[in-house]
Amino acid sequence: MKIKIYGCRGSIAISRPGSRYGGNTSCMTLEADGELLVIDAGSGLMVLHEELLRADADYLAKLKGPINILVSHLHIDHIMGLGTFPPAWTKGAGVRVFTASRNEKPIDEQVLGVFSPPYWPIAMRDVGNVQCIPIEDNVSFKIGVFTVTPFLASHPDITYSFHVTDGKKNFAHLLDSETSKMDGEESEILSRHCRNADIIVFDAAYSPEDYMRRYEGWGHSTVIDGVELAQKWGCRRMLFSHLFHKYSDAELDSWEKHFAGDPRFMLAYDGMEFEV
Repeated sequence: MKIKIYGCRGSIAISRPGSRYGGNTSCMTLEADGELLVIDAGSGLMVLHEELLRADADYLAKLKGPINILVSHLHIDHIMGLGTFPPAWTKGAGVRVFTASRNEKPIDEQVLGVFSPPYWPIAMRDVGNVQCIPIEDNVSFKIGVFTVTPFLASHPDITYSFHVTDGKKNFAHLLDSETSKMDGEESEILSRHCRNADIIVFDAAYSPEDYMRRYEGWGHSTVIDGVELAQKWGCRRMLFSHLFHKYSDAELDSWEKHFAGDPRFMLAYDGMEFEV
């Protein structure tokens, strides 16, 4: 399984020229056996398009099926990339979005409503290239070689974490989740999906100091929470992401003190890629 990060910031995309961590919001891919799975559609989604375009200028015409995207929740930093993602607007290409249904409205209206007037010049729903597929808590489903199991995160407005396996490696996506606030049953479900995982992408939105001063209860975690989880449940590697937009490279670099050079732990950055 190959992982690539296209956006690792949280809350809002920013311009930070020269930053090693970058400024795009949450978007990453998993690749196995030649199949691609996107997780979250933040502003980093456009970087994925640009990469695909550089590899093949005609990739849109050559797509053999829609691009599959797991969307953890509908906060704008996790879907903003859809608005300018060419496969979503190109006939014959297309996108499939897998996410929770949150109310009585049709799911495509829930997901794509922001991409319509007066918030967006053209209604994406009317173009008909995005298929929105409802998913349910702890109900597994297949996307090509990947088996995905969503489970509820500790975050506002119905947010899912994801366990994903290609049959060889186990991956857990825990962005936008305040794991320290989970109760006993929630913690047990979390442990079931994280125990001995090959890789966990973990929410480290805030520094431990800022979390205690201001952000406790906001639905996000810290590097310290991730280290404690890894030590408790034995994951082999943990990648910290959803880094709050205000932090400079120097401030983020300083967080390494919390895991003291342990090679299991890394901070994500835009463009990061590795094999699991």
